[in-house]
Amino acid sequence: MSARAAVTAGLLATALVAGLLAASSAATADPDAGLGLPGTPGVTYEATIRRTEGNVPHIRGRRLVDVSYGQGWVNGEDRPCDLLEGIQRISGERSRWFGRGDGDTNLRSDLAWRVIGIRSLAEQDWPKASSTVRSVLTAFAEGWNAQLRSVGGDHLAGWCAGAGWVRPVQPVEVYAYARSVALFASSTQVVDYVGAATPPTGAGAPVPADAAGAFADLPLADAGSIGSNGWAIGSQRSASGGGMLLANPHLPWEGEYRFSEVHLSVGNSTGIYGAQLTGLPGIAMGFTDTFGWAHTTASGNRFTIYRLSLVPGHPTQYRYGDQVREMIRQDIPVQVLGADGHVTTEIHTRWRSHYGPMLAIPELPWTATSAISIRDANIDDDEFMEQYTAMAQARSLDELIRINRTVGGQPVFNTMAASADGRTWFGDTAATPRLSPWALGEFARLLETDLITAIAYDRRVVLLDGSDPRFEWTEALGSRDSGLVPFREMPTATSRDGVFNANDSFWLSRPTVPLEGAYSLLHGNQRGAISARTRQNALALSNRRVDRPAGADGRFTLDELAAVAIDGRSATADALKDAVVARCQARGAQPVEGVDLRPACAVLAAWSGEGRIADRGAPLWREFSDQGGIRWAVPYDPADPLGTPRGLTPAPATGTDPTLVSLARGVKALRTAGFGPDAALGQVQVAVRAGQVVPVPGGGDGVMNATGWDRMSTTLEPSVRNLRRRTLVPGSSLAEVTGDVRTVGYRVNNGSSFILAVDWRRGGPVAKAMLTYGNTSDPTNPDFVEGTRRFSEGRWRDVPFREEDVAAAATSSIVVRG
Repeated sequence: MSARAAVTAGLLATALVAGLLAASSAATADPDAGLGLPGTPGVTYEATIRRTEGNVPHIRGRRLVDVSYGQGWVNGEDRPCDLLEGIQRISGERSRWFGRGDGDTNLRSDLAWRVIGIRSLAEQDWPKASSTVRSVLTAFAEGWNAQLRSVGGDHLAGWCAGAGWVRPVQPVEVYAYARSVALFASSTQVVDYVGAATPPTGAGAPVPADAAGAFADLPLADAGSIGSNGWAIGSQRSASGGGMLLANPHLPWEGEYRFSEVHLSVGNSTGIYGAQLTGLPGIAMGFTDTFGWAHTTASGNRFTIYRLSLVPGHPTQYRYGDQVREMIRQDIPVQVLGADGHVTTEIHTRWRSHYGPMLAIPELPWTATSAISIRDANIDDDEFMEQYTAMAQARSLDELIRINRTVGGQPVFNTMAASADGRTWFGDTAATPRLSPWALGEFARLLETDLITAIAYDRRVVLLDGSDPRFEWTEALGSRDSGLVPFREMPTATSRDGVFNANDSFWLSRPTVPLEGAYSLLHGNQRGAISARTRQNALALSNRRVDRPAGADGRFTLDELAAVAIDGRSATADALKDAVVARCQARGAQPVEGVDLRPACAVLAAWSGEGRIADRGAPLWREFSDQGGIRWAVPYDPADPLGTPRGLTPAPATGTDPTLVSLARGVKALRTAGFGPDAALGQVQVAVRAGQVVPVPGGGDGVMNATGWDRMSTTLEPSVRNLRRRTLVPGSSLAEVTGDVRTVGYRVNNGSSFILAVDWRRGGPVAKAMLTYGNTSDPTNPDFVEGTRRFSEGRWRDVPFREEDVAAAATSSIVVRG
């Protein structure tokens, strides 16, 4: 953190706390209603926790630290293992408790996190964090520990109950875990590559001539892995005339990236309602009386990787301009649990360049002549907790914007925010490396001339020449940390119609008015092709979708906003289904690859194009798409991003129509997996919750309500690992069938998670919410299954926000003290 940022963060946090407390009549009347900093004589914590439908905790306290204490308590009740496992993981202690892992996965993880060093960095930065952040995290840890003491480690409500690694947590460990969350789109994505990086013992493997597979296993290469939809609707597009908000992050339903839904109130204020990643205090996205915000993962680059030119015969020395530099050696002791139950200590050596850790990317291996290193834009993000502590206390949209400008701790997200007065704001303020104009120009040239550079960038990786100092990140006045883009150079926009994002570039943050300017290529492409899901979002928000989701008046009501979020309508089906049906019907009874397509034609003709559990045709369209059936006649045109690509490629004059071949293979894929072409989505797509099979709506292929299978979570929870082994078995013996369906259908463990729709009507906000996996990780808690059933059936919960509504809806109430 720069001196300027440290002073600004401290002053801002203090001012925001004072402002929040002043908003409560009880707080202003109480001379003790300050932070109650740790170490103050006589300070204790006290919070009231009331639960409402969906196991949602509403936490009220006299002071900010009381609320944080209560939030720590409910984290310990609802998801105790997530925080413990996260601390264990980033501390490099998995092998100590779980052994080396299959293929040394645990050992590689431990080595990687030790090299990344986020726990050590957090421990160094902890004394420099603001008193607000330290007091909030201390209270959170105290609440978590108090809940642990109240039940005992053997009786925790989670898979870690009775484990030897269950113990109280320290505030600095929660801080370190928070800092690791900021790395989720950078160092976390390359853990396997860091853990396996060692210099060659001989000549080393040559760089492959065919680099088409390079970076294919990087999680960021799959746009479906880290996704979200976020809308902020202004007064021109809302039926009430106030602002509206839609939040729908797409993240794993298991492990460290699950959300906890919560309502936090200090004094007599209505407070803030929303969700936070499990194991952290505060709110990641949500709403207050006056404004609210949603996040999506920004499409730009949170790191760069550098290819180093090595000194012949010295694989740990690299050229840097006219110098030769030595890599930094790290000898890392790791405790490893053996098969015999004994723990031994192993010493492993790993290396760093001045950029950061070395990587072992399979297609770009560490050879005698070259090696790869990474520089992470968020490794020094000690402003992350300052940012979110301040955001959770902000009183207006203007204050939220100021926090993004002056604190700048946003690690990876776009922000879409709406205000009760009908204004909206979009900001891609994610940490982004700042390259010089020369470096940006040279990188753009290499994208056109160097195959590996182009492949890497297509998979969201910026590959630079690390031996050329001109590719170093450059300094700028006002940057959060050294070498990052400052706020004034970031893409932002305001409007009274609406802004959105669905993980493509900032460029189309307003459906009808693209955001263009002299922004870095590392922030994302301008005018580049957009995903089908982004197109579906834009068409729906602008009311240009075929079903006109905002009605004839083009102004959304809360019910209309909630409905469009989960209807599962397919953008490709809207554009091509009728043409495919016509092509299929023209074929008549003549089979294609031995398949009579008439039943499939009838199913698609009757299908609405939506993806709810009762919809027949959604699985067939998905398999048709997976077999290469989406063939556009008119390609994407940046001058018409919502109208292109369009049209089905014409049938060939002779030979079999490839479109019908794809449909036939889609039918065969379903049949091989045990389903007919008329299978309803809920028959094929399911989640397994506590042993119960629950139908799941949504899907991929241009569906806003994105659901699917992903390996992004790294949890070692036994039931999760066993489920993964059972479900990822191909269900087809036909070589030509390469679709997504399995013998068990589509299993879901990722996608739509916390879904929130808010309307700031006259008199205050009204909101609806869902948490698709329930607000607990305890499979014996009824909400573990019921939360998914609500999502399955489209049953929204009305959010009790005002005090009288919370009191009326409460199903339980406790007071916790410490």
